[in-house]
Amino acid sequence: MPEFVCKVATDAGRVLTQTEQARSEAEVRQRLQSQGYLVFSVRPKDILSFQSSPARRGKIRPDDFLIFNQQFLTLSKSGLPLQKCFDLLAQQTQSEALRRAIGEVRDQVRAGALLSEAFESTGSFPKIYCAAVRAGERSGSLDRVLAQFLAYQKQARTFRKKFISALIYPAFLMVFLGGLIVFVIAFIVPRFAELYADLGAELPALTVFVISFAMGIKKSIALIVGLLVGLVLLVRMAFRSPRTRLAWERLKFRLPLVGKLLLKFSVAEFARTLATLLQGGIPIVPALETARESVSSPLLARAIAQAQAEVSGGRALSSSLRLSGFFPATALDMIEVGESTGAMANMLEALAEFFEEDVSIDLTMLVALVDPIMIAAIAIAVAFVLVAFYLPLFSMAGKVQ
Repeated sequence: MPEFVCKVATDAGRVLTQTEQARSEAEVRQRLQSQGYLVFSVRPKDILSFQSSPARRGKIRPDDFLIFNQQFLTLSKSGLPLQKCFDLLAQQTQSEALRRAIGEVRDQVRAGALLSEAFESTGSFPKIYCAAVRAGERSGSLDRVLAQFLAYQKQARTFRKKFISALIYPAFLMVFLGGLIVFVIAFIVPRFAELYADLGAELPALTVFVISFAMGIKKSIALIVGLLVGLVLLVRMAFRSPRTRLAWERLKFRLPLVGKLLLKFSVAEFARTLATLLQGGIPIVPALETARESVSSPLLARAIAQAQAEVSGGRALSSSLRLSGFFPATALDMIEVGESTGAMANMLEALAEFFEEDVSIDLTMLVALVDPIMIAAIAIAVAFVLVAFYLPLFSMAGKVQ
């Protein structure tokens, strides 16, 4: 008899994944619903390996997904049937990965699958999006949920764009400094070394040190590159271990200046994700699970998992998050106020906006601090090279006089 992997939720809010045997998917759903479970998804076990293959074949770019969601919302509001909506969306998109995923969703909906299940089974769409669509299907307000998710997408995209754009100039300065050092070692130093060797001049200690250092690096460049490649591969292998990733996360959040910035960024990401899920009508425990799977920090995901277990046992969200020791006191106080006033989703959205604004201010200050440091480093490097190589010329000119 075929086996099906089922994702369900209990009346207490616990989310479970279990395997059931049945003749068809409909029989599994009916059985689980009669047992009092809330059914999230039912997938045949023997095709699970194919479910994740679309995600590996090609990743959907966030900008393409944003355009798709905006067009899907417009077509859905117009009253077009889902089949027609997906046909039009597949024709309009320029992304091959998205076109293939839309085709798979269309085929599964045509075969009788729920829209949320069709999105989830492709493996190409974010878990938070699948959960939001599922909530919209249950509540009968898919258009409202899609509009909320679209607003979430736009706000998250704007915030990430600001975050990345603020780092572009410091990164450019670092690349420029590295390129300048490579240019000096590869071209400038050998020319001056040949010039002074031909002149037979007595070189100052500073010039001798710079020439010896640069020529040593040039001769050992293959070894240095090999060591760097080996180090990168070693780090990648180490980061395959969850324990190593968690250790790096702890270290990252303890870094001076940068640590607090990354913490605020992670809390803002969690707050906006959870707010979007709660606004879509998803219960708190499944919403926490989806938020855990959606955040980018493993340490934050671990804290959310601990809080999810506490909330499932009846504890308040604010006190559950406080036990993890991850969240700042300001965030916990705002969440506690949201619980007491019954406006949790709105308070989480306000919390996200507060921390996003805080990150923008801190990032601007950090960049303003880094820029002059990098410019000064470039000036010092250039001045050091000029002094080292023009000092012998001044010495020779003094002897001629």
